[in-house]
Amino acid sequence: MNPLHGERPLRALAYLTAAQVCFVLLDATGKHLAGQIGIPLVSLVRHAGHALLMFVFLAPTLGAALWRTRRPGIQLLRGLSLAGFTLFFFTALGRLPQADATAINFIAPFAVMLLAGPLLGERVGWPRWAGAALGFLGMLLVVRPDANLDPIGVVFVLLTVVCNVAFQLLTRSLAITENSLATIFLSSVVGVAVSAAVLPLQGSWGGWPESLDARQIALLASLGATGIVSQWFWIRAYYWAGASFIAPLVFLQIFWATLAGWGFFGQLPSALSFAGMAVIGAAGAAAMLLDRPIRRAAATSG
Repeated sequence: MNPLHGERPLRALAYLTAAQVCFVLLDATGKHLAGQIGIPLVSLVRHAGHALLMFVFLAPTLGAALWRTRRPGIQLLRGLSLAGFTLFFFTALGRLPQADATAINFIAPFAVMLLAGPLLGERVGWPRWAGAALGFLGMLLVVRPDANLDPIGVVFVLLTVVCNVAFQLLTRSLAITENSLATIFLSSVVGVAVSAAVLPLQGSWGGWPESLDARQIALLASLGATGIVSQWFWIRAYYWAGASFIAPLVFLQIFWATLAGWGFFGQLPSALSFAGMAVIGAAGAAAMLLDRPIRRAAATSG
């Protein structure tokens, strides 16, 4: 919790919901473009557009404040985690339904709930441990052997999970001390560098497009704008609440991802996968609700 202003749970939830909707739209756009254009190029355009828009509109007024940081090492790690997340998750989305990929990725919030204690000094009680165990069981329902999910796609989602955990913990660490816009800009610059570094692999990662039509160009351009807005909402959510509070709420994104997968791609999970997603979401929500009285009692006694 930020000692300067305290936690504001409802405000954090509002920012988080806005971020989730933007993230789902970004994922759906990336999934659509990945098979047509290739992952490294999509990632490069996403991060480059992101950085360019911020530089053009914010640098004239903010100047060096747009990239000034007191913690360059942590900023670099956050940028690397975001770049890895983008490359791995877009690759997974090209092989898996959006709802299933999103559900598997939600191993990450459980890890954040558990790691927030030793790494960020936030209290982690038994409800979060129990929620993590149930969430893992729900994930197993989604990736069960008869689910017919592409195993390579599952591997890339698990790589995404590692990046996601690092990204969330580093975001919380930076949110209290760093300027949100500088954090977003610096992460996008790192993303450009990483995407450019892997661009020579484009041929084996989807191939080079022969040409781009107006619709594809518009969708590519939207990646940068959606990325900026989603990250800003995300960071503001962490500013108003701790990582262990935010983590259970992010399970709401499974709902938005399911709607997007159905609406944009006509993909609906199986009954057992739906059950697994419900277990994951319920476990996260229960961990939050059961833990709140314990947090209040600890704060009162302290």
